[in-house]
Amino acid sequence: MPDPITTVGLGAIAAYLGKDGIQKLLGPTADYLGEGFRDFTQKRVENVGRIFHNAEAKLGDKINIGGSVPPKVLKTIINDGSYNDDSIAVEYFGGVLASSKSEQGRDDRGARMARLIDELSTYQLRTHFLVYSTIKSIFGNKGFQFNMDDRSKMKIFLPYPFYAQAMGFSAEENAKAETLLRHTFFGLSNDGLIESNFQYGPKEHMIKQAPKAEHDGVVCHPSALGAELFLWAFGEGDKPLSYIFNEQFIPEIEGVPRAVINAIAVKET
Repeated sequence: MPDPITTVGLGAIAAYLGKDGIQKLLGPTADYLGEGFRDFTQKRVENVGRIFHNAEAKLGDKINIGGSVPPKVLKTIINDGSYNDDSIAVEYFGGVLASSKSEQGRDDRGARMARLIDELSTYQLRTHFLVYSTIKSIFGNKGFQFNMDDRSKMKIFLPYPFYAQAMGFSAEENAKAETLLRHTFFGLSNDGLIESNFQYGPKEHMIKQAPKAEHDGVVCHPSALGAELFLWAFGEGDKPLSYIFNEQFIPEIEGVPRAVINAIAVKET
């Protein structure tokens, strides 16, 4: 007889996906789920359900195509994603799960992406989204590719007041702005999600990098890994990096701005 807790867990997740949804999403890998939920609390089960539902939405009609998600990817998302109830984390884990479904079912790159997401703080994850969505907004019609030559041209200035607004900072968080900026941007840089030559500081320092800067702020530019994670987060892990600029690619997260207002390109393009 199945373990009662395991049965409840699978039932709760199935409620997010509808009839046969788990099997369609995961393929044969769905058979791994029984033992996986034995010791889960209801909250962890709900978080996994939200991730699965997000992945289903990203796949759209492609969910009916055969294939499977590698067990290694499923394990990482269940173990790490189940502890994340942040809406951006759910979005990113869901995108990785959707990106990981393939006909052969052996492309397990998503396990690495999922671990990377889990290691980011909420500040770093939200900033990652804002940096790359802002880059898409500013450079989307410039004919750039996400290659080594063009990435260095995509340097942006994020004015702190508008970055803080997009981050949803409270008065308490604004009071420790320098600490949060250090944590966020050094963390993203150390993980290779932005290039290492970022800078942040007061306006008088920023205008040396961005002559049109009118506020304190941050200057940074994208990395290949950061762009790759951005695509994986929205179910497009199989696309080339330059797909970020495709008009059909519309990265959106409910309740989060699609770009930092008044952000600018450091150099005229």
